Amino acid sequence: MKKRKWQIFLIVVSLMVCGISGCNRGPGDPEPTGTPFPTTEPVATATPFPTTTPVRNLNGLHIIIGDTYSPETPPAWTNAQEEAIAKYREEIMQVHNCTIVAKKVADWDKMQEVFINSVKEGEPVAQVFELDYRFIAKPLSEGLFYDLATLEELGIGTDDRERFDKWSGAVNEVMTKGDSIYGMRSEWMEPGGGIIFNKRLFEEAGLDPELLYDLQANGEWTWSKFAEICEILTRDTDGDGQTDVYATCSDGTDTLQCLVSSTGEDFIAVDKDGTIYNNCKSEAVLGAMEYAAELYEKGYEMPAPADEAGAWYITAFREGRAAMQFAEESLCKPDAPYGENNMTDEIGFVVPPKPDGQEEYYTYVYGNVWVIPSCYDAETAADIAFAYNLYTNETPGYNDEPALYQELYYSHFEDERTCDETLPYYNDKAKSTVNFLTRYLVDGLEITDLTKNYPFVEKTPEECVDEVWDAWQELIDESNFLF
Repeated sequence: MKKRKWQIFLIVVSLMVCGISGCNRGPGDPEPTGTPFPTTEPVATATPFPTTTPVRNLNGLHIIIGDTYSPETPPAWTNAQEEAIAKYREEIMQVHNCTIVAKKVADWDKMQEVFINSVKEGEPVAQVFELDYRFIAKPLSEGLFYDLATLEELGIGTDDRERFDKWSGAVNEVMTKGDSIYGMRSEWMEPGGGIIFNKRLFEEAGLDPELLYDLQANGEWTWSKFAEICEILTRDTDGDGQTDVYATCSDGTDTLQCLVSSTGEDFIAVDKDGTIYNNCKSEAVLGAMEYAAELYEKGYEMPAPADEAGAWYITAFREGRAAMQFAEESLCKPDAPYGENNMTDEIGFVVPPKPDGQEEYYTYVYGNVWVIPSCYDAETAADIAFAYNLYTNETPGYNDEPALYQELYYSHFEDERTCDETLPYYNDKAKSTVNFLTRYLVDGLEITDLTKNYPFVEKTPEECVDEVWDAWQELIDESNFLF
């Protein structure tokens, strides 16, 4: 299929840098600098964007959105959309007399420490922080996140569906405790696990290279169908009695996360009252683990070589020694991690197959969380929320979210069907996803303590669950107590 030419856009806007605004400014401290608040209608540098937002004088408030990656100098505009977004944000800052800049405030491995220490000292290095989902449990348990449900400016705790739906439901679910909401995300959630497949190897095995897309579209992409396809794809190509091409080669954690999420459940879950619980002994989770063990026992999964080193399974797939791989969407990218990707074979990407008899497809999503430090007084927090809400609103004229989401990923794939048919399962509200953020509320719990035992040759899945059950339950009980 002819590859559609789209240009991926990356928008990092950094404007009008001033001094950092702390939690509390004393009477002797200098007033923040910034664009003077206009006494008349502002003179726009571009066509004004229509807005019904009342003017709110933020008195030169400088807001840093702290992250781990924003460059010192933002890249130049490369298309009309980037220019429109930048000018829209310039106008917000001019009209409301504030400045907003995205800035790297720490390296990834230091971000949690920088956040906790600076907030406890009352001088956070940013007014809004982007925290990796793995770094939310500890500061949340210490009460360092502001209750966003109390900030009407965001609309997170409102009954207004249009305003509420701006924010990620997956993040809201995890960050809600009682009537309080401690984190937000206006961006799309990141696509999680699925199956990458090599179209050349499908053709060589006598299968239509579009087969998985067709099964997915027809609702026939099931565990039993997957096993049938694995049987065909696992081949001895030179007749020596040894398998030369396997159906799959994957990391055990990726395999189990995909298959468990395909049931609509996860290893760790939360009930309607917000209580976290261990779900590993549920019929769905144990069933997925047992199904994975059966696939390996039948010889469909490439075993780890004796000289196993690092991410050997990624190299094996890229070299064409397996036709499919349980993996996250990021491995489909041209700049995918784990070494140089020299694949010339065309690949596709579909959601994990679903258990037989199940109507819906399920997969998982994840993503970072944005928070406001709890040390701010109500007035300052409200001003920060007001500005951040406008800053993250869709730019007028560029608010077709599903189309933009798919366009962002067209350059990652060799065909259109991944973007048109697969990716909507990860962010379309009409589709079903499993929220993998829940497990990260349990500080110290590592899923690999369980999944490292895959392919369950020496012990059954249930025996492996029993080995970690008590330790996990202790961590879960502690988290429920803290929250």
